[in-house]
Order: sequence, then structure tokens, then C-alpha cells
Amino acid sequence: MAGWVASALAMRGMSSMGGPGPPASFLSLWVPMSAAMMLPALVPAASLAAQVGRSAAAFVGGYFGVWTVSGLVAFEAARGLARSGGWLAAGAVGAAAAYQLTPLKRACLRRCRSPLGQLLRHNALGAGLEHGLLRLGCCWALMLAPLALGVDSMLWSAAVATAVLIEKTTSFGLRAVRPVALALAGAALWVVL
Repeated sequence: MAGWVASALAMRGMSSMGGPGPPASFLSLWVPMSAAMMLPALVPAASLAAQVGRSAAAFVGGYFGVWTVSGLVAFEAARGLARSGGWLAAGAVGAAAAYQLTPLKRACLRRCRSPLGQLLRHNALGAGLEHGLLRLGCCWALMLAPLALGVDSMLWSAAVATAVLIEKTTSFGLRAVRPVALALAGAALWVVL
């Protein structure tokens, strides 16, 4: 909940800037937004870390380390999309839809849904880093959609958070990939129209 509140406050500031603003300001939105969107799907993995004798805090720290660094790349993407207009934004969302259907997305999602192997191979921080990288492999395209459709939109952030949670934690998560791709394709068409 705190991540959503912090995201809403930061988004209010972003919308008044007309773009992502300076990198530090963008990261002040990116980190709580990532926490708000990813934490519900991360809790089961962090609980598993604790069950196998690893530090849940170090696991979560490694995970969010990956997402904080990815925020620097997301900043450049948001800045480019803010200057580009609707066609590039539609293309970015269309690319996100296409990525949903790739073997790489499926492979990352399969490994991310079951982090036990990561926890057995690494210490807690290393497992968190690997889990964060796998999650990034699953979600980078989903995270591109709010950047393209409006970095200051709680609606898009909530939609992506729901998709992430369903794909990662539900028994039908792997089957949800196609409907999410269809929804992204619809959003891309909506941007064009």
C-alpha cells in the first residue's frame, strides 16, 4: 500500500512536468511504482527464501537492486517516448504485446514462477538478483506499456500490476500470457485511433 501511495504522490509531480523530469525525480517514481507493482508477486518468493533458511530481506534487496538499475534504462525510454508522439508509443505497446508471445518470455516466466532452484544455487542476495533478472525478462515489456501510455497513470500501473500478479502467482499464469498480449495489442490500437 505504501508503494501505491508513494507512486501516486510522485505521479502527481510527474504530470506537471510534461515528461519524466530529471533522472532522480523519475527514480523517485520508478522505485515505489516497482515496489507497488511487483511486491504482491514477490511475497511468495521471499517467504520461500525464509523457509529455506535464506534472508528474505537480502533476497528482496537483490530483487529491487535489479529494478532500480533498470529504472535508469526506463528513464531514457520514458524520455524518448514523451518526445515522440502517439505512433512510437503505439509501436512500443505493440512490441510489448508481441514480446508476450515469445519463447524468451515463457522461459523467464517459467523459471520466475518457481524460485527454489535460485535459492538453492545462491545466497539470498544472489538469488534475489537472479530472480530480479528473470522477473525483468518477464516484465520489461509490460513495464514499457505504462511508460508509453503515460508514466503518470495509476490506471496503467494497476493494470500492469494485475497482469504481473496473475502471470506469476496463479495456477493459470502461463495461460494468461496470451490474453495480456491481446489487451496490449488493443491498447496499441487505441493509441493509434
